[in-house]
Amino acid sequence: MSTGWRLVLLAASIFLGVVYPPLAAFFRPLLLPIIFLLFLTAVLQVSFADVIRVAAKERAGWIILIWQLLVLPAIFFVLLKPLLSPQLHFFAVIALCGGSITATTALAHLFKLNSALSLVACLLGAILMPIPLYLFLQLTLGVDAAIDLNTYCLRIFVFIFLPITLAWVLRRNITVQTDQWLQQIMPSVSLVLLVLFGFAVMDGVGALMINEPARLLSYILLAFGLSISVQIISFAALYFLGLRDATTAALVCAYRNVGVVAAIAGSSLGEDFFLFLGVWQLPMYILPLLLRRFYEKGGIGISAA
Repeated sequence: MSTGWRLVLLAASIFLGVVYPPLAAFFRPLLLPIIFLLFLTAVLQVSFADVIRVAAKERAGWIILIWQLLVLPAIFFVLLKPLLSPQLHFFAVIALCGGSITATTALAHLFKLNSALSLVACLLGAILMPIPLYLFLQLTLGVDAAIDLNTYCLRIFVFIFLPITLAWVLRRNITVQTDQWLQQIMPSVSLVLLVLFGFAVMDGVGALMINEPARLLSYILLAFGLSISVQIISFAALYFLGLRDATTAALVCAYRNVGVVAAIAGSSLGEDFFLFLGVWQLPMYILPLLLRRFYEKGGIGISAA
């Protein structure tokens, strides 16, 4: 399947979960297993040697993490406070405290961007994310939210360290040729899993569309506005890293794993935040298709250089 058709399928899947609620309800119980498999396939897409090299020797990964987890939430906290209602302002800042979605590695691979850098940002971002989340919940936003560290550590073990361990054991028992073959097919597997994830996470959004369309529209505008503006600002601010890494940074900074944020902070975020969580997926499924040329230009740019 061509890149274009993959992106079309990805965009279409999110709408199927909205217009056909039984489909979303059917896949909802599979949400956590899909998240686990998404991370496993992300790890299998890139060699451990490349990840270690990027994390240890290249400054880009740490620069992107600081920009993503600390600078961007602070910027948008200040910029959006006079423009949005308290609820939408809260949703925007908390969403920007999340790390990258695991599928950014598949997208980076698809567009020939820096997939190793994407995976490093995803891995370390998932581990470090509770720090800015706690700061913005407790200190900046003044929300009395208790982060359950035991639950968080358990989720880190299950959804990060266990997939890494499984990938390591698998690579110890297969040939180099088989490992390279897995790296080639895993992006396609990830996109299929992302389609299923899209079905599962949209459970409840269809009812919001029927009962409160105005509120749904406000969530949609916020999600798309944040995603697009984050990509523009991140690309411009981090362009000194080079075209390819700046484009990769724009991708990983925009597509945030708000599901993990919700899992850690829990009910303190309010029930409406979980509806916003579903809407938050829309730009992550649609914009890769609309911004395809932008991403591909970043991938081609390094080849030309």
